[in-house]
Amino acid sequence: MSIINSVKRVALRAAIIIVLPAFAHADEVPERADIPNEYKWDLSDMYADTAAWEADKALVATLIPTIEAYKGRLSEGGETLLAALKQSEVVTTVVGNLYVYAGLQSFEDTRISENAARFSEAQTLYSQYQQAVSFFSVELLAIPEEQLEEMVASTPGLEIYSHYLSEELRMRPYTLSEGEEKLLAMASDPLDKFGSVFSAIDNADLTFGTILDEEGNEIELTKSRYGAFLHSQNRGIREAAWKGLFSAYQGLNHTLAANYEGHVKAKVFESRARGFETRLDAATYSNAIPKAVYLNLIEAVRNGTEPLQRFLELRRKALGVEQLEVWDMYAPMVEPTIDNVSFDEAKNIVADALTPLGQDYLDVYWKGFDEGWVDAFNNRGKRGGAYSWGTYTSKPYLSMNFEGTLSDVSTLAHEYGHSIHSYLTRNTQPYVYGSYRTFIAEIASMTNEAILMQKMLKEAKTPGERAYLLSSYLDEFRGGFYRQASFADFEMQAHAKVEAGEALTADVLNTIYADVFSAYYGDAVHADKLNDIEWSRIPHFLRGDNFYVYQYSTSFVAATALAKQILEEGEPARERFLTMLKSGSNDYPIELLKKAGIDMTTAQPVVDTVAVFADYVDQLEQALRDMER
Repeated sequence: MSIINSVKRVALRAAIIIVLPAFAHADEVPERADIPNEYKWDLSDMYADTAAWEADKALVATLIPTIEAYKGRLSEGGETLLAALKQSEVVTTVVGNLYVYAGLQSFEDTRISENAARFSEAQTLYSQYQQAVSFFSVELLAIPEEQLEEMVASTPGLEIYSHYLSEELRMRPYTLSEGEEKLLAMASDPLDKFGSVFSAIDNADLTFGTILDEEGNEIELTKSRYGAFLHSQNRGIREAAWKGLFSAYQGLNHTLAANYEGHVKAKVFESRARGFETRLDAATYSNAIPKAVYLNLIEAVRNGTEPLQRFLELRRKALGVEQLEVWDMYAPMVEPTIDNVSFDEAKNIVADALTPLGQDYLDVYWKGFDEGWVDAFNNRGKRGGAYSWGTYTSKPYLSMNFEGTLSDVSTLAHEYGHSIHSYLTRNTQPYVYGSYRTFIAEIASMTNEAILMQKMLKEAKTPGERAYLLSSYLDEFRGGFYRQASFADFEMQAHAKVEAGEALTADVLNTIYADVFSAYYGDAVHADKLNDIEWSRIPHFLRGDNFYVYQYSTSFVAATALAKQILEEGEPARERFLTMLKSGSNDYPIELLKKAGIDMTTAQPVVDTVAVFADYVDQLEQALRDMER
């Protein structure tokens, strides 16, 4: 992957469910200032203040010409190419820090217009930088392969970039002329605005009214509280929360459909402009993933929905309802045995579980808390979900909305998987390989979750505790594997409509989503008509690098297998896993996984994952029977 495209790379977790807010019984979600500093990240290592950020912004104006100075010169010789690559790293480091810092700061409270404006400035700056370096790939690919090989062989220091250059050469058939590349770079900022529009609507403008809690108190319905209400044992509260949230999105159904159609058309345009037949071709080829991996996933999961529907039937019986509704899908099947966990307790639970990954791994884990990597709790205006983000020179920051439940303990393990992956990569690899592709990104985090759950299941003391852990992990499994595969299925069909010249109206998108939902969940869940609009509240559909969500499913597949290997084989499997984490992007993701012990080029790992899910369902069924004795 090109050095100049590394700025915006980010590991973002799909927030499957957010449960039991720490401030659920307060009248209002707290302001950020009310949260103790020890539970907030420390961005000061990136920039001490706004003035420092502005100084770097001004510096970029002087740095960009230093890259443009190499225009027309990359083929002069190895020394010139090496100097150009090194200077691009210097400039990209500054641009990346400006972009990520502004993004993180704006995510702290999306209501602060000054921070949002700074992030917008950073996005514009990034677009300007892309325009300035638009010649780079074009000139690089114009160098005959034999000449490039000779330049690498004869220039000390250039051999480090061999894999990077190989990745660039893969894009030769899809790289345009310099003028065309510059034009696409100029268009990148406006074409990426559909995600920003959705974020503004989703995080700042939408309100969801109020509902009554278990005590009859009128409580504001927010996205962070939504999960808590869905976990309520009171079915009426679950229904009210679900309908309250979904109704807000339904009220903007046509607006959100138009925005999503614009996003899809923009991505189809970009892909066709480069010569790809479809956006899926562009997304998989650009990330060096065989298209068959995507198609195999969809086919294997569609054929493997029986265990999912059996799990949901167990939930229906456990809840004692005649028909399982969508708002029942997160209701607890058994009484929680892990609840009201403090953040400090959660830190220790996760550390204890990750012991199989070795002391060096744990040392990095504790280092993060000492150095202010973590933004733990929700506050008004804070960006939803959980994610990890940083640059080559920054801390690997992570954000979540910790609320004291088992799901939050798992989320802490997950996000730390991202951040430790980033830390190990950046402290092992040179800048050119100092990040990793999305296909690999989720594997480290999900492996952590799988190891955590295995330890907790092993230590479960009662059938009730075992049933709770199994049902909770199966929900996580369902969300990370089946649900994300269904999202990928929807996304593929939506793009196919545009590529066939059809419109993506609200009705069309609602119909696609309803059909996909039915294919995966069958008769196990009654889909209220309002459920058809769920596509409109999924932020990952509007990422700049769309066709993203399937990688959650493939990551779940790989993580399930890797965790099993680590726990059963011990040291050899652990070393393979840690080597992958330290490798960054120094090889293609499929090859890195093969070295770690997983071959994703066939459907077999997906089939094996369905079998693992089925086994967990069997175990849950047995645990529920044991509880009745």
